[in-house]
Amino acid sequence: MPKTTDGSWTMNITRDIPGTTNMDNEVVSHPGYTQTVTVPANAKWLNVSLIWDNAATDLNLALVDPSGRLVMWAPAGSILSNPGRELIELPYPMSGDWTILAAWMDATEELNNIELSWTISRLPTDIQSYMESAANAAVLASLLNAPLLYVYEDQIPAETDWALTRLGVTEIYLVDPANLQDVGLPALLSAYGFLNDLPSYSNVVSMINSLSGSLDVVVTVPVGDGNEFFAPAAFSAAAHGSPVLSLCGNTNELTTRAQETWAPYMIGPEINNIYVINKYENRAENGWYDERIPNKFSMIESEASFEAFLSTRGAYNSSTPQPVVVISPVSLLPLSFDRSLQTHFNPGRIPAATSTMASVLINRGLLHRFLFITAEQSDTSLVSMYAYTDGDLFVDNNLNYHLLQQIENSTDALEAAGFSIESHVGQNEVFEVLNSQVALWSLSTHGTLTELPRDPPDRPYGVGYFSLRSTDSPYGFEDSLAVRESPSDTNSLVNPVAFPEVSNHVVKSTHELEAAVDNIGSPIVILTACLLGGAEMPLMLMEHGAVAVTASPRTVYFRAAGMLSVLLAQSLCEGATTAEALSYGLSMTSSDYSDPLVGRDPRDYANQQVLFGDPSVRLYEPTTSPRITAVDPLEGSFNTHVPGQGVRSVAALGASSYFPSTLTSLGVGFDYYEVTNYTEFINLLALRQVVLIEPDTLIDLGSSLSSSSSTLNTFVRNGGVLVIFGVSESIPWLPWPVSFEATGSGTSITLDDPTHPFLTSPNILTTTVDYSGYFSTVWANLSILATDDAGLNPVIVAGVVGSGKVALTTTHPSGSNRNTTIENAVAWSGAPSIILNELSLNQEIIWAGDQVLIL
Repeated sequence: MPKTTDGSWTMNITRDIPGTTNMDNEVVSHPGYTQTVTVPANAKWLNVSLIWDNAATDLNLALVDPSGRLVMWAPAGSILSNPGRELIELPYPMSGDWTILAAWMDATEELNNIELSWTISRLPTDIQSYMESAANAAVLASLLNAPLLYVYEDQIPAETDWALTRLGVTEIYLVDPANLQDVGLPALLSAYGFLNDLPSYSNVVSMINSLSGSLDVVVTVPVGDGNEFFAPAAFSAAAHGSPVLSLCGNTNELTTRAQETWAPYMIGPEINNIYVINKYENRAENGWYDERIPNKFSMIESEASFEAFLSTRGAYNSSTPQPVVVISPVSLLPLSFDRSLQTHFNPGRIPAATSTMASVLINRGLLHRFLFITAEQSDTSLVSMYAYTDGDLFVDNNLNYHLLQQIENSTDALEAAGFSIESHVGQNEVFEVLNSQVALWSLSTHGTLTELPRDPPDRPYGVGYFSLRSTDSPYGFEDSLAVRESPSDTNSLVNPVAFPEVSNHVVKSTHELEAAVDNIGSPIVILTACLLGGAEMPLMLMEHGAVAVTASPRTVYFRAAGMLSVLLAQSLCEGATTAEALSYGLSMTSSDYSDPLVGRDPRDYANQQVLFGDPSVRLYEPTTSPRITAVDPLEGSFNTHVPGQGVRSVAALGASSYFPSTLTSLGVGFDYYEVTNYTEFINLLALRQVVLIEPDTLIDLGSSLSSSSSTLNTFVRNGGVLVIFGVSESIPWLPWPVSFEATGSGTSITLDDPTHPFLTSPNILTTTVDYSGYFSTVWANLSILATDDAGLNPVIVAGVVGSGKVALTTTHPSGSNRNTTIENAVAWSGAPSIILNELSLNQEIIWAGDQVLIL
């Protein structure tokens, strides 16, 4: 083990059961070189490289943090695979003086020249403080149903001043957990209304908790390259009613403790008991010593550090398990950190590599209750037990006895919950049924990271490979379907690859699985297999629809892992969340680092499963959890909050009472603008749904509209509706080519498309309406809805542009006809743009950003 400090070391050796063992002990010291490196407070990476000239020798590289704890090491690979070089890449190292240790294992009298180099990259100054402020402000704004505005540390931007004045604000919340504000900022804000200043983490957390009543926590890390995860974290936290916290804190101490959890179990600080005992002596892979069981002291220290981290921010609750959403790629925060928090905390990892994908995964989890029923087989579960436990008498951590029959225990629970069961271990059948969009998939098999042994092996990372059968069977077996477990070994483990049945064994990869599936619905996936939690498989499944995945980045052992998979299925069927189910299963079968057993060891150390996905996800069955009817977001009210009643959806431009009187009589909420306040109209345009322009006003508004041509184009293409009534002059500024001819007039028109919703919904418009002039040329994307009284020249044209709509008329509706026409124009924003009278099964419709009505 690397030396972390000078002085006298004590080695305590104990037996796992009472008795006496004769031992010979030997302590061998190896020469080494140390280098001190000072790391600043905002470091993002500490990358260390060791090169030596005698490539046939074995050197090791280790990092010791400023507190004297071993955080990471790189045991040398073989002289064939990795001659003369070692590398450590450590994200978010804590600030202070680090010790780099280069040790020469089994050195004799020869010389060895080494070259030790390191680089330190830094995050932008205060980036996490700004991100935490913005994210928590978004959460608070959501809970308060209030607009979110931004200020500088020492002044109020003109845009914010305009918004505060426009809204007539009487109360303001200043969200500033890191206390970035200048001393004069509170006084500036107080001039607008009563100020609630929240200049500390505890202030912010207390306010959020008081409004939501939630104890949940959302954590993430800063990236500094424009791909920040704080925006999706804010979305998650708004739904959970929780604060958003950066794990880096002020010193990166917690992220350093998190990295330490991935160190091999047989080395590390504060070791007072060596867990390399007889029952683990053969646990090795690819010729490498077993590093699959974590250092329990590092895991306990990580959990304790997280408790302290939350406590200093007022976010820790000692009496109730707390769900924790961890939003970070596994490359920046090891999965073993999540496992260290079990079981007082119920963590769920959003492992996306980009903020965009993180938003998708978060959204899918939060909407799972509403979306699960859209899956084609939401009433079906797929059970794929290829290598599993069958007939074992299992004793859990509470000393309860279980007859573990992994197949029946799982399927009985699922059937009792109302699910049909598909049982398959054939490669084609498993992939096909998974692609049919089942509600749950439980896979128990062999797994590894890479197809062939690697030296050194990936720890973690790798494509991910797993065992299935070449032809289908309901489950794996050693002798036959009737004799799953061969009487020749009597170990209660069904392991087909150890018997002649191996001739039907196939190894499949994550990439092969991905190629075989498309949208897999939104299943919960239980992976009981070695190392797949550290492979590409969990994220790949989530990107294809899986709403939650449980898997271990380390090796699992079938009795304890099989028991865990059963407890997971049973708990999910009883209504527990995925995080609650995993925490319960781990507390019964393995180590609980937040509340360790006293005076005895846990049932197994190696259950290191973690949850990928939102911790609040549950397993739903369609009969007991029927479809929830959608509500109108524009009119629906939620605890007195109407989401659609922010900025009014309709903006009317004109020069008289034409629109105000009509829209008021119709009960339509609107804002009215003229040339004098046109700038304010443009400022809020992106928030509108419908823009109406009064007849015969282009002579007044034309110059302003011309200067905003590109803005209007963007508004429409992004989903807005623009209706210009009574065009009376040429409109060269219009983004869509239409020519106007100022000849011809009349009091009636001809309806060329009498079923168009602009003419029929909610009112059927009459042909009696004044018009003056016509459109001599019309953009090809616009349809002619009405022509003049002779039926020759277009007077009403309309069409879809991008995701929005445009209508132009030369008509001048008046009287009751004005009311019905304007009401139709407003309603047109919610009308489908395509109506299909006929549809056959071999047709595909793709219509982005709009609705399709099939009659």
